[in-house]
Amino acid sequence: MKILGYLILIAAGLFGLFASLSIIAHELGFIGGFIAFLFFPVTLAFAPWYAGFAYGNWQLLGIIYGGTIVGSLLVGLGDKNK
Repeated sequence: MKILGYLILIAAGLFGLFASLSIIAHELGFIGGFIAFLFFPVTLAFAPWYAGFAYGNWQLLGIIYGGTIVGSLLVGLGDKNK
């Protein structure tokens, strides 16, 4: 289960990063997207909330935070099974 948890964490993180960068680049242009890439932890934390409030689309928030919760639980359960 530990490997599955890591795969979910990686997949949710990468998808969330690229989707968040897409939103920021659409709103702020290339320079804004580049700056968001440099500060990607902040991008992953705030861009899904912006998408939810500005567009009413909460799917990105669910993917990033939901994937993080599920992946972390699976990694934790994988550690307990040893």
